[in-house]
Amino acid sequence: MSTTLLQELQGELRRLYIAGSDLAADDFRLKRIEPKFAQLGERAPVFKKLAEGLAELTGPSEAEARASKLQDVSLLLNSVLSTQGATAAEGLKEEKLQESGLTDLTTAHSYRQLAEVQNALSTSGGGRYEIVTTAHRDGLFRDLRLFPFAMKALNDPYAELADYAVRYILPSYGPVIVPYLLAGLDIQGGREQERRLEVIRKLGVDAEDARTLNLLVKAAEEGSDKVRAAAIACLGSHPDFEDRLIEWSLDKKKPVREGALAALAVRNSEAARDRIYEAFTGKDAMPAAEAVGAAPAAEMLERLIPLYAEKLRQEYTGEEDRKSKDKLWSELEPFTVAFRYAKHTELERLYLDLGANQSDYPALGRLDYAERFRTLSQAAGYLKESDTEEALEVLYALEEQSPDFLPYAFHATKSRRSPAELYDRYAGSGRGLLRTAVSKKAQAIQKKLIETLHGEIHVYENYVRRRLPQETIETQWDPRWLDWVIDRNDLELVSGLAAPGHPKLLPYLEKQIENTSNSYYEHYIFVALDAGGYDEETKYELLMRWMENRDWKKVYSIYHGETERLIRIPARFAAEAADRLEPLIVHMRFENLKETMQEVVHSLRKKAASDE
Repeated sequence: MSTTLLQELQGELRRLYIAGSDLAADDFRLKRIEPKFAQLGERAPVFKKLAEGLAELTGPSEAEARASKLQDVSLLLNSVLSTQGATAAEGLKEEKLQESGLTDLTTAHSYRQLAEVQNALSTSGGGRYEIVTTAHRDGLFRDLRLFPFAMKALNDPYAELADYAVRYILPSYGPVIVPYLLAGLDIQGGREQERRLEVIRKLGVDAEDARTLNLLVKAAEEGSDKVRAAAIACLGSHPDFEDRLIEWSLDKKKPVREGALAALAVRNSEAARDRIYEAFTGKDAMPAAEAVGAAPAAEMLERLIPLYAEKLRQEYTGEEDRKSKDKLWSELEPFTVAFRYAKHTELERLYLDLGANQSDYPALGRLDYAERFRTLSQAAGYLKESDTEEALEVLYALEEQSPDFLPYAFHATKSRRSPAELYDRYAGSGRGLLRTAVSKKAQAIQKKLIETLHGEIHVYENYVRRRLPQETIETQWDPRWLDWVIDRNDLELVSGLAAPGHPKLLPYLEKQIENTSNSYYEHYIFVALDAGGYDEETKYELLMRWMENRDWKKVYSIYHGETERLIRIPARFAAEAADRLEPLIVHMRFENLKETMQEVVHSLRKKAASDE
């Protein structure tokens, strides 16, 4: 089958967009096409879904439902056409959709759920990153209609969003998308093509897939520098290419050498390790370190750890100047890169000794503060995950040396001591009891403690910061922390630690509502109210006071969370809420804000009427 039928359907749907969705009822053209899609649906579920959509579109329904169904069918069709276009150059026709594995995806979500994501990946501007990451976390990209947009994200103008697609979205589809990634590959291209190959590297290539391997070799030999490097890096798990990888690791072009070293680190044969070690101790120390850091094999670490200890213990008798310091750091920095994710008993022993006996490592004392801290903080980061008393004591010594090491010791204490012991050590005595620290050192410690609490209480999931579950807060954190953060007026931490039954919580939040007009704080205030277990009437009244206390002449927009809370007001309060919100509209300067509030008021009046 060709794309003729799909294109014919696209023309008919375009006609209905112009003429109006009401004309779709019993439309003979759509009814003529529907059986053809149903027949194709016996081989590929996506066509069955299109047939079902056409049946609903032409059948009896209300006008609003028919318009929504027209949008659903159009979005599914456009997604299929986009997928077909991306693969046509490599011969992946419609009849091979089922073989591609993409038919395992669903088409269960509504157009409204997908439209926001589709728009975010088709435009530019702020706020798109959170829309996409939230959609991925909620599983929306398992919908077939978003697959073309996931592919499109590889060339998104916002680099962080494109990189997120490389790290999370596209790998989640599995190896079945490798042909799609290669189908549109321009071996003379730039960053987008490099990203395609990075995804392939993550997914891996079957040793029996000669066609894909040949394409990768072609890109490795004939592509642009970036494409060559990325393609070479995909070949590390295939022993047949080891000699070629070693040859490429000696190429005159640095990006090519980098890709080859990355592949050799994955290869991890004796010959590969010898070549990496040679590069590490030569002019390519940093590319070799990056390669080891991405694939830290135990055999390679066992060769590098003693070398690192030797460098750190090295005495220096020459004149201390900027040049000598820079040279020293250029020798030590590759080790910090190579050991970023490494785990090895010998490395732990080195870090324990380095933290406890710094004077035994003269090179450490010669470094500037930033480089010295980076070296020691890497050791501290390793030790905080080591479940031993010796590691904890070393962290306490580092913490005493500088408040900058407090987060590592705090985290380790939290994982090895009771919640009460954690509180007693950091807030229950001495400087921790002071609401306002006096000395500079005490101020630095308290500031670092507050920063550390933020990192421990609010966790990051796919780059989005979220509050810990209530059960976790109540079982893993001493309730005295809530008093401590209320006394220091840190609303974010109060929101994170809020729990039912605390006498200071409600008065504190009421004060915040009276004194705060910044919309940014709304989320934290009402999350804390929810966590505090207060009744619906209390939360309703405080929400109304929040809205009434704001200076609407200075407000540019209303957050989505605010409108959601307003619309969710219980029906028994809806009429009163509408009466209190409507007068606020007159004070609003911006039309979009007025329209939003009018919609909220309308929804509340509708809810109140239906409740009667």
